[in-house]
Amino acid sequence: MVKIVLANRYRVIRKLGTGGMGSVYLARDERLGKLWAIKELGDSGEFADYTRRSEVSVLRKVSHPNLPRITDIFDENKKTYMVMDYIEGKTLKEILAAAKKIPPRKFYRWSLEITSALIYLHSMNPPVIYRDLKPSNIIIRPSGDAVLIDFGTAKKLDGEKDEFAFGTKRYAAPEQYEGISDKRSDIYSLGKVLSDMSGSDATLFLKRIIKKCVRNEPSKRYRNADSVRRALIISRDIYKYALILTIVIILAAAGVYRSGINARDSVRQIEELNESERINTNYDNALMCFYELKDYPAARSYFEKVDEERIPESSYYIRLCDVLLNPAGKREDMFDVVAEFEEFNEDEVQRTDEARKAKNDLRIAGIYLSFADGDKERLKKAYRILEDPGPFDEQSGQSRLLMLEAVCRELGRTGEKKKWFLSAIACNDELIGMDETGEDPEFLTRRYLNNARFYEELSMFKKADECYRECKERFPLVNRDIYTGHLRLLLSKNAPKEMTDEAYREALLVRGIETDREFIKLKERMGK
Repeated sequence: MVKIVLANRYRVIRKLGTGGMGSVYLARDERLGKLWAIKELGDSGEFADYTRRSEVSVLRKVSHPNLPRITDIFDENKKTYMVMDYIEGKTLKEILAAAKKIPPRKFYRWSLEITSALIYLHSMNPPVIYRDLKPSNIIIRPSGDAVLIDFGTAKKLDGEKDEFAFGTKRYAAPEQYEGISDKRSDIYSLGKVLSDMSGSDATLFLKRIIKKCVRNEPSKRYRNADSVRRALIISRDIYKYALILTIVIILAAAGVYRSGINARDSVRQIEELNESERINTNYDNALMCFYELKDYPAARSYFEKVDEERIPESSYYIRLCDVLLNPAGKREDMFDVVAEFEEFNEDEVQRTDEARKAKNDLRIAGIYLSFADGDKERLKKAYRILEDPGPFDEQSGQSRLLMLEAVCRELGRTGEKKKWFLSAIACNDELIGMDETGEDPEFLTRRYLNNARFYEELSMFKKADECYRECKERFPLVNRDIYTGHLRLLLSKNAPKEMTDEAYREALLVRGIETDREFIKLKERMGK
């Protein structure tokens, strides 16, 4: 590299690495004082031009926590340079070289994050194929997040044969050597990475996932990355179950040797625990499909595997699934089932298990909220259920407050806006207070943002301004909506120019802000 400062702005600090698609340098932005990774693409030529077109066109539209972004591109000294997010951390390749295999907790976290990034790329319009997924292209941040880097081989899925055959030996799908690639090519590479991460200790179920990912024939692999994600979630649940069972066996064995309990009785007790854990796993998977994925056929299938004598709640969910899966099903039928579920919860469960009753309350309130369609009485039913804190653990208590905030927001849309919005704000304040250490900045900044918007709707603009400022001070550069929201508020209230200019300069430092639609409109409004 000839110059120390590029584009009269970026001062090069050191080389980060060199690959087939070009060298990457660490540089400091002398205008913003921020570190960037600058990629130097090769000299002009057909191949170099192709990589520039593919990578630039892809990354300019990307906004995902497990993917980098491009903020600038320029030509200098007959070369093209791209300014990208500098992702600090170690590559997965480096981590594997030191550790040989990844502990299960980290394995599932990173696997799901990598798969989430693929789902995002494959869901873009048009879909984007990564084409070079391998451990050296995955960086693990100090925070523990996995990030895919280097989009030099990425392409839009347009049905055309690739201009060049891309990929890395061992990780590239067989069809890539023939200049053919689609979503299932990325799934093949994902399977190879999962194999590297799991080592020789993969569970039987995980081995089956990997085997299906790396089939030579694309049609025999998983159809999409979301299917891989679902399989990984089930694999993670099976691992948790196996771990619990192992602990139970060890403890039971220790009990046998200490007290002389009959071994056959101990085995029978373990088998009962085994069956109980299997039922609980099916129930948890069913609830996830019902509430999170809204996959009612899968939910019903799981609920049917649950022993109704042990978990009678499953029978109500099966009936709810039947109503939701019936094209002629009526909402009134569904709410009749919910009413019966609520009565059972109050009359039967409350007497025997208050904690279980409280969790059921959350689920019942969630159904009222999800299917209320603005019906004030049903929203108030949800509110009355959630109003009682109940014997919740920390996670369930957080879920209750989140749902209560949503119910108050919807009630505010039906009338008495000030009363309900202030109640929603109180929920967010309590949630913020529950995490004084700020361990989850994304979650907390969303709470600040919601409060600021509630205050704006109530025309309490000073309070809204305080929310934005407090959030920016406590969690700088975490949530770009905080910065666009604050700038919009200042512009709408005709704040002094120095205040809006300061808010604009702060916003420019936020990742992904320059492609944010609202920010672009605000920028035009300011004449920037």
